[in-house]
Amino acid sequence: MNAIARFAMQGPRQAALMAVLFAAIPLMYWVSAAVVALVILRQGLSKGFNVLLPALLPGVAWYAVQQDITVFMVVLGSALMATVLRLSVSLPKSIAVSTLLGLAVVMLLPNLSPMWLEVLQKGAQEYSQLLTPEDPRTATMLTPWILPMLLGGIAAMLQLFAIGALLMARHWQSALFNPGEFSKEFQGFRLPIGYVVLALVVLFIGISSAELASGIPVMLVPLFIMGISVVHSVVAIKQLSSQWLMAFYISMLFFMPYMYALLILVALLDVMFNIRSKLNDTAN
Repeated sequence: MNAIARFAMQGPRQAALMAVLFAAIPLMYWVSAAVVALVILRQGLSKGFNVLLPALLPGVAWYAVQQDITVFMVVLGSALMATVLRLSVSLPKSIAVSTLLGLAVVMLLPNLSPMWLEVLQKGAQEYSQLLTPEDPRTATMLTPWILPMLLGGIAAMLQLFAIGALLMARHWQSALFNPGEFSKEFQGFRLPIGYVVLALVVLFIGISSAELASGIPVMLVPLFIMGISVVHSVVAIKQLSSQWLMAFYISMLFFMPYMYALLILVALLDVMFNIRSKLNDTAN
């Protein structure tokens, strides 16, 4: 993958070519988003904008053909986060901004992508029918929350793609121009306490109001990323083998729902008790 970054850094034409090519290939749009983010991080907003515009064209084409806003939103969201990262030099702030992308998807998808909305409505109806025979009372209570949570889940997925593209771009930048810096930056990733409080407020409000429930998955995504950061940091502090990280990601592959919740809990514990700092003091 580093070869893509090297080629893109040779000039604006090469970067635009890579961005357009990968945006046009199904399921590879996150690479396009990473190329755009890399140009913004390394060369600034003006040159990044010159790559962003052609990179959005395949997204416009996908929307015209299939009413799919996925490519457009991920590329644009990653560019926004890269801009924040370049201006603030703060990875936590840039990833916190990803919530704007998630909330935008929640608001825009029902109106701009009727096909996606129809799929989500059908899925919510089928899930409600599965619950009804087993526990009609619970099914009646949960039904209003199913569709908003599914919508929030789709938004959170696109949010994760955009964050992944940003992290890939930051990794490329570090590998090409400042080796080893990204590892330290990611291992020290910690969300501001204000964001954590806001996320918990949205969580409790969403539980009590079905209309706002779609915001819950969106607000929890940065906490999930922070949980992954804690794992990487603990492995580095304890000087454990890279096989521990391999086992960790394999566990995520097979037990994703449980690992997702566990990593969010780990992030909250780190915010409250500063686990990494205590482990670092112990190691020293």
